[in-house]
Amino acid sequence: MLLLPGCLSLSEYFFILLNLLFYMGLLRFLLACGVVIGHSDGILGYTPLAGDLAVQCFYIISGFYMALILNEKYTGKQSLYVFYTNRALKIYPLYWIVLLLRVVYAFIVLYFGYPGTLTHYAETWPLPASSLTFLIVTNVFIFGLDWYFFLGIKNDGALFFTKDGMTRNVKVYDMAFNFIAWTISLELLFYLFAPFIVRKKPTFIILILLISLIIRLVLIQNNLTEAPWNYMFFPAQIMFFMAGILAYHMYTYLLKYPIKSKITEYGILLVITLIVLFYYRFFQESYLKQIFLFISITLSIPVLFKLTKAYNWDRWLGNLSYPIYITQILFLKLLPAKSIPKVIDLGFTTLICTILLSITLDYLVTKPLERIRQSRATKLIH
Repeated sequence: MLLLPGCLSLSEYFFILLNLLFYMGLLRFLLACGVVIGHSDGILGYTPLAGDLAVQCFYIISGFYMALILNEKYTGKQSLYVFYTNRALKIYPLYWIVLLLRVVYAFIVLYFGYPGTLTHYAETWPLPASSLTFLIVTNVFIFGLDWYFFLGIKNDGALFFTKDGMTRNVKVYDMAFNFIAWTISLELLFYLFAPFIVRKKPTFIILILLISLIIRLVLIQNNLTEAPWNYMFFPAQIMFFMAGILAYHMYTYLLKYPIKSKITEYGILLVITLIVLFYYRFFQESYLKQIFLFISITLSIPVLFKLTKAYNWDRWLGNLSYPIYITQILFLKLLPAKSIPKVIDLGFTTLICTILLSITLDYLVTKPLERIRQSRATKLIH
């Protein structure tokens, strides 16, 4: 057998190379970067997954992680309280920092006479107390931001439900200071129900998945195939979280009956990486193609997590996915200005600025809070 320096065989070097490429955290990081690239019109014409597909892949990963921590970490007395408050510590501090910056930016833009978020408030002012309260509460606490896409606004400022909220002249989602955070609203809804679902048997999880799938098919049958119905409607998105929970069950099975062939394990990871990076290069877009993507992600997660769960730097990289996702709005609104120089193009500049800010916030905000979160969770085990 051919040996390379260090007394390693060629096959061992091959596996090391693959191990450098395929990490659970890296997958989350790449998906978050893919969303930013998609929102900023690509880098030199390249875009990986569309933003909606990347977000739905995140839902699958979220389902897996919630099943993992609720079954293995958040157990015993007060576990429900600690779980909810720890989730809040992870989500809200960063969101509120970005929200504050967005509000300040909105006032600056308004002062200099440029269109912005506050312009949409001015155009519909005065707003009744009910509408204003709803907009303030949802902007601050995230819950309900997904509803913005299902709402219209009357001449008197009253909000009402409509199936075509995204095509109306006055769009309620323009009144969200960080409208990208609507996906976090769906995540928070899942967190509310997760403790009462993830410990159920796989048959129960499959049942919920099928009900959600049927809802999606009914929407398609009624020609509700575009946003917000195919993307923002929570009952039709639950199936992705359920797929993640099933991935956790596959992971526990894999621990009992591990795959003995390293070639098989890394072959699975190679396939999923190629799918994520070159999704748009394979075949024409269709529901069948999307199903293939989601099934591939679901089946790969157990292997991916098993191989890489011990790497701290990979976990750090994966944890950057939330700051990247939530802070991108700052640069998506600021950098398109012609007066601001670009590096390579708008997409690359937006991505680099978002990553750098995310690393800074991770160091200053996330890490100190993470020590608190982990300490609280550890006390449950002991």
